[in-house]
Amino acid sequence: MQIRYIDGNRLKRALIAGSHRLMDRAARLNAINVFPVPDGDTGTNMAGTARTMVLALQGASPSGVGATVRMAADSALRGARGNSGAILAQFLHGLAEELKDEARVTTRRFAAAARAAAHRTYQALSQPREGTILTVLKDWAEAAHRLSERTDDFLVLLRGALEEARASLARTTELLPELKKSGLPDAGAEGVVHILEGIMAFIHRGRIRDLARSRGAGRTEAGGAASADGGAEGFADEAAPGAGAFDHGESAFRYCTECMAVGEGMDLGALRAGLESLGDSVVVAGSPSLAKIHLHTDEPTKAFRLIERHGEIEGQKVDDMELQRRLSARPRAAAALLADSACDLAGELGLELLVERVPVRVELGGKGYLDRDGLSSEEFYAMLRADPGLAASTSQPAPAAFQRKLDLLLGNADEAVYVGLSAALSGTLEAGRRAAAEGSRAGRVRVVDSRSISVGAALVVRGAAEAAAAGAGAAEVEALAGRLAARSRLFVAVPDLAGLIRSGRLGGVKGLAARSLGLRPLITIDAEGRAVSGGLYLGKHKGVKALVAALRKALPAGARLEAMIGHADAPEEAARLALVLEDNFELEREIVITPVSPALAAHAGLGALALAFLLPETPAAPATGAAAGAADGAGGAA
Repeated sequence: MQIRYIDGNRLKRALIAGSHRLMDRAARLNAINVFPVPDGDTGTNMAGTARTMVLALQGASPSGVGATVRMAADSALRGARGNSGAILAQFLHGLAEELKDEARVTTRRFAAAARAAAHRTYQALSQPREGTILTVLKDWAEAAHRLSERTDDFLVLLRGALEEARASLARTTELLPELKKSGLPDAGAEGVVHILEGIMAFIHRGRIRDLARSRGAGRTEAGGAASADGGAEGFADEAAPGAGAFDHGESAFRYCTECMAVGEGMDLGALRAGLESLGDSVVVAGSPSLAKIHLHTDEPTKAFRLIERHGEIEGQKVDDMELQRRLSARPRAAAALLADSACDLAGELGLELLVERVPVRVELGGKGYLDRDGLSSEEFYAMLRADPGLAASTSQPAPAAFQRKLDLLLGNADEAVYVGLSAALSGTLEAGRRAAAEGSRAGRVRVVDSRSISVGAALVVRGAAEAAAAGAGAAEVEALAGRLAARSRLFVAVPDLAGLIRSGRLGGVKGLAARSLGLRPLITIDAEGRAVSGGLYLGKHKGVKALVAALRKALPAGARLEAMIGHADAPEEAARLALVLEDNFELEREIVITPVSPALAAHAGLGALALAFLLPETPAAPATGAAAGAADGAGGAA
């Protein structure tokens, strides 16, 4: 059997076959992920990148090699995740730039294009390191180039280049100190080798119908089932005319930050240089009209503001690599916790309790931002101070955001529990429920309606996370979260009515009347999780007094207080409220104060003050097991 050329259909089949093998081995790549950051998600990221490419290619009928690789490159760029995913997408983009409109290619033409694409990939990185996916791509391309001078048979070329890629992968352990210490090869580099192995296995014994499969277990080592006759159906020349668990240490920067930049004539070099001042692992892949951005930074919102100066942002993603490192470093847990960004879990509390978070979206001035990750509370407050009439609204996270966060958690725990903001206030909880029921997540994710928002939801999440940390299983954590949701109460004092009027939650006539009388509303959450009136107070600066009065009315006499306070650009008022509570109530534990997310501030407005607390537990709902132990340590949070 000889393969003397590659056309669009052959390249399509090869890329799909290689992607399937990579996706089947994602867990292995996660387990050996050491460099550049030991966050245990290289396999997930590369598989996600490959999956978007497969979805684009499966329904396509490409007219030639150039069109096929362009489709693969564009879809991979848009779906690229992580450092290795972005590098893989850049290599495909370089290949597309080289092959352009060509219908079919010989070994020499293909190898020359691959060599040039590897060179372009090095240029896309601010600090290319040898011993990584870059090295294996380069060594594979150089081997293909050498072999192309001696053979016109792609089978010979691909087999020989694969052997060089495997040898290059083995050398990565010696080239990088991080890998030498662990004794592991580079995870991204191994991912590339899996792609090449999948292509070779398909050529030898694959079948076209295997390319339509979805990712799943139980496949052959080739990533496709062996055919009965061992032939290379769909790839051989037609009758054509003429023819684990490791201690990986800590990362330098905390957040893996990604997005697409779309524009005209973007200066990628200037963009790359600007991002280098904010972090490392900078990849700017693509073209002046469409670029995939990846970097590790401690200031993702600053990175996004810089990118906005060059083009429009799409597909923002921010991952807390320190949280991922801690999740992967601990023994496998029975249950892991997911919340959304409308849950205002203060400061480092989410990191300490290993709570993953999916961001809701904030629509502001015609632009979409990721709550907290793409737009910090402080930035949002500054925008509202500068333009009090700025239109702001919120929307639920994209399904893919839920899916990715849940998959990361399930890689380190038997089950996950998602505690979401009130279903009566947002479709976010239902979006999480849909993601939880899909694919391999089905049956492994429990969903709990906190029936609250902001610090009210945070009280529920904190108690549930403490139970999970104490060893409780998902069923126990779910039940505990439900009991905490029933006990959680939230009151929000709203001194500025503009946000409520603008959002439609306070009608025009009612709003004008309230303003003229100097009345301000207390907003509370009812038993069904709906925002309702909790009363009125007179005077813009009487919020603290009104909240304390509402607390006295709701909390039984003599009960110990477990509370959280949130504020929208009102730190002094929040501190004053905390002092009043400390002076007048016996505290179960220290009161936590936090700025509220844009998700709440968009509606409550600047100056809003939120008080959440737990009612005493009734005897009818005793806590048991690990959850009870966690609750005892949490001051009765069960």
